[in-house]
Amino acid sequence: MRIDGAGGCFDNRLYEVDIDVAWNIALLCVNEMGVTIDEQDDAAHQLHFHNKKKIMQLAMQSLDEETVQVIMDSTKERLQIYNWKREDKEVNQFYELFEKKLTEYRAFILCPNCSAKISSLVKFCPECGCKVK
Repeated sequence: MRIDGAGGCFDNRLYEVDIDVAWNIALLCVNEMGVTIDEQDDAAHQLHFHNKKKIMQLAMQSLDEETVQVIMDSTKERLQIYNWKREDKEVNQFYELFEKKLTEYRAFILCPNCSAKISSLVKFCPECGCKVK
């Protein structure tokens, strides 16, 4: 669900991934966005950060063992009631980075024998020859 308006954007999405994996990926994404982190609560999976123009919040909630709800909120310091300009740049940037990194994460596995990082599509490890699937 996405809500745009009043100088900001709120968006929440569901992903099939473990919450700890999602949280680590989200932290990488936020660091790449070039923002300043104001408050980080790893236990509650909440993050407050800002750039020159926006105040942002990120939260995650585990819905079950493999489903995570990711919530991203971005607002200007002052609400702009009569502004029709889209203010979703930071939210879009976060989700693009998050989904790219999640796809990269899912594309690789560790070999059960030698722990090499290998494609999730291979049947045998190219490093040691161990059968993977």
